[in-house]
Amino acid sequence: MKSFIVDAFCSQPFTGNPAAVVLQSRALDDTDMQRIAAEFNLSETAFLQPLDSAGEHWSLRWFTPLAEVNLCGHATLAAAHALWDQCQIDASCLRFDTRSGELQVSRCGELLSMNFPRCPTAEQPLSAWAESLGLPALAAAVAGEDLLLELKDELAVRAYLPDMAAIAALPCRGLIVTAAGESVDVVSRFFAPSVGINEDPVTGSAHCALADYWSGKLGKSQLSAEQLSSRGGQLWLALQDDRVELRGRAHTVLSGDLHY
Repeated sequence: MKSFIVDAFCSQPFTGNPAAVVLQSRALDDTDMQRIAAEFNLSETAFLQPLDSAGEHWSLRWFTPLAEVNLCGHATLAAAHALWDQCQIDASCLRFDTRSGELQVSRCGELLSMNFPRCPTAEQPLSAWAESLGLPALAAAVAGEDLLLELKDELAVRAYLPDMAAIAALPCRGLIVTAAGESVDVVSRFFAPSVGINEDPVTGSAHCALADYWSGKLGKSQLSAEQLSSRGGQLWLALQDDRVELRGRAHTVLSGDLHY
């Protein structure tokens, strides 16, 4: 099976978030996919199957090394990039059937643009969450499957030393820590040890919630964002009613055959 590793949400190779992309030449069951994802041992592996003869419509599923997930932005960007860059698919817009409904990816100049569902955020009492993590946060919110904590500034987000055991014990998929940025609108980091990802380099799905959260605070429907992991990543966000447009770049760093 043709397979690729693609760095997503980055301006150059070996930055951003790497995802594996597998083009299925035959049906794989859930156990097969989970074993392959564990073998790649990246934060996400995307599995693609064509649903039409034109190469426009695909089935897409995402697996971490430990579990299947409902939504993954960087692996969707990686999958679209692999189809256009490596497979020469001649479609202006790609459609993906996923656990989160149909997702579309189109080209926008040098960027790829993904249309994702907006993730409404709901502010919560701060004390219990912040105390359990030993984190001096300004505000807390439930963000879909995740918990979001707002810190005082970008430096606090950069300096945060996560307690992975405490984060894994939270009743949610992962933890988003965020603040208003210095050179961009929004900065963040994302931790999900309960699904095998201690710190994710760049998290598209988290930005569906970050766009909702910060658009209200900043009074803007278009936002620039940076994820402050060691690899770093850049995104451009635009709110459109109940949808979020996520834009970013990607680079293929490896292509080959998966023997399974």
